Amino acid sequence: MKLSTKYLINIIASILFFPIAFLGVNFLYYVTLTYIIDHQGQVHYEPNKLESDWKSDIENFSGKSNREITAAFPHMKQYKHSDIIWINDKGKVIFSSSDRFAKKGEIIHVSELIKLMEQNQKKYLLLSAYLNGSEDSGYAFLDTPRSIIGSQWEVMRAKYSYIWFIALIFVCSLFVINSWMFFAKIQKRLISLGNHMKKQDNDGIPEFVTVKQYDELGQVEYSFNQMVEELKNSRQKEREEGEIRKNLIADLSHDLRTPLTVIRGHTFSLKNEISSENGKHSLDIINDKITFMGELIDNLSSFSLLAAGKLPLHKKRCDILKIIRSSLTAWYPIFEKEHFTIDINLKENIVWEIDETWLERILDNIFQNVLRHANSGKYVSVQTKCIENKLAIIIEDKGPGMDYRSERKGAGIGLSIINMMLKQMRLEHKIKSNQNGTVFIIYQNSSEET
Repeated sequence: MKLSTKYLINIIASILFFPIAFLGVNFLYYVTLTYIIDHQGQVHYEPNKLESDWKSDIENFSGKSNREITAAFPHMKQYKHSDIIWINDKGKVIFSSSDRFAKKGEIIHVSELIKLMEQNQKKYLLLSAYLNGSEDSGYAFLDTPRSIIGSQWEVMRAKYSYIWFIALIFVCSLFVINSWMFFAKIQKRLISLGNHMKKQDNDGIPEFVTVKQYDELGQVEYSFNQMVEELKNSRQKEREEGEIRKNLIADLSHDLRTPLTVIRGHTFSLKNEISSENGKHSLDIINDKITFMGELIDNLSSFSLLAAGKLPLHKKRCDILKIIRSSLTAWYPIFEKEHFTIDINLKENIVWEIDETWLERILDNIFQNVLRHANSGKYVSVQTKCIENKLAIIIEDKGPGMDYRSERKGAGIGLSIINMMLKQMRLEHKIKSNQNGTVFIIYQNSSEET
């Protein structure tokens, strides 16, 4: 059943519920009171009958002595739930069975009597009749609690009214609980769906949701499962395409290296055969292009391995100055051959947790780019400095900048390799480049500093 249908049923039920509940509660209340009346009974006095009986009984005492009258009052069993007070015309209390009125023998004024009656008229019914005895005459009062005044049904209803309220509250509570359970189930399903969205497998894809009900939320859960299925298929397809791409690049790299090696060997043989300067110059250009192409193939292969997470990373605490000096030892003769001015300033000692081989590869790529793209500046600087409270490696050249277009500029695979390697070693970098040169800064992530 759809949620909208269930909700509509709840609305209709709530509209019809209260009148039906009211009638039902009253019916149960009536049945309960009827049962109590039939099996237990209840003391009650009809007000009119009580008044007539009281006056009749008082008239029977006319002409009798005070002793006879006061002796008869306690034995009037029909008034055992009431108090009797007899006050003569002078205000003297001749008889009293009530603790609220004056005691026997005391004098009570009319004003006090009226005040006392007004104070108690809500809780008690006070009836009076004039008693004309042989010794004293005055008013005789019958003080009866109003809780037993009325018909038997009225007395019972007043006494057991709490049953009606309890029944009504109980029935209303059932409606509230039913409504709460309806929305609680929806909330529970929404929370469950949200939790499934947060749970992820090894591929970072949420888990499937079990569809238990085919309502609107069930449709959402079904659509969610379809989305998860599509994501899994997409991830699997992406993984397969990545594997194909990696194999293709590996095969191409291998297939291209073989003819390049053959071409390099033939150019070396031709160099001894050609005597003209133009021919030798052309062979040098061919060798240079073969070297450049070989570097591109290596970068392409490395990029493929990095992207697939197949290039092993072995991090350990390393002396960075030692690695820089080792790399400069290999590149120093090459820069000197190209007549570079080399400025080395390694003052700050740096110890980072990195892969030594990876950092050497990064430095080689940077120096290679300086040699290839900043050769016109004939300058390279390698420094270690503290910049903004962070120890950093700074490599600077005075070439035409990264925006300069040349025939030797590639697609930026080398720079992409540098970015990926630094990121996986949790190192950061900045590049500042303009027409006056390029500055490459490598520093450690703040959260990784020890």
